[in-house]
Amino acid sequence: MNEDLKQDNMLVLKVLIGHGATRYCYLHPDKDDKCVKILKKSNNIQIMKRELQTYLNVKSTLNDLLPEYENTLVKTDKGMGVVCELLKDDDGQLSKPIFYYIKDGKVDEDIISELYYFVYQLMEHDLYFYDFNLKNFVIQIKNGHKKLKYIDLKSYDNNKSWTFLKLEKIFDPLAKIIMQRRLQRLFKMLGIENK
Repeated sequence: MNEDLKQDNMLVLKVLIGHGATRYCYLHPDKDDKCVKILKKSNNIQIMKRELQTYLNVKSTLNDLLPEYENTLVKTDKGMGVVCELLKDDDGQLSKPIFYYIKDGKVDEDIISELYYFVYQLMEHDLYFYDFNLKNFVIQIKNGHKKLKYIDLKSYDNNKSWTFLKLEKIFDPLAKIIMQRRLQRLFKMLGIENK
């Protein structure tokens, strides 16, 4: 038996709440404060184990910027899944992606401050992520304040560039440059001037 797999009954996933390029996200059928992410076209357990390991590696640094993950994979009727915190606002509604908060071509100062804090943590601790599309950032309204949450850990140190040797995996300055360029594109989409 694999100790990484949860031994409870199989979860039957019914309520789809979102999706990205590679995954679906469902409400957890037994826990109203959790969701279950599954892969769309694959059930490669190694991909999901890697995401859990990434969470364990970065949670002490990015703790307040990430949803909480459970430590084991779960068996579902749609394949193996990763369970994590379901982000909800003070009113009980699902928290919205960052693009929902773009007004007149830009986000407000509270969100900008949260983004600067996120970037600072990545740079200060040499944490290299590469997927900064707008769906990967959720704004949670907690105690009346806007809190940024980054919800996609699978791009950690896994740049899918066309470089043959993937030099960024062994040459930190190149990894940092690639990440900075992608962050600049994110800031531009959000109407934030680069400083």
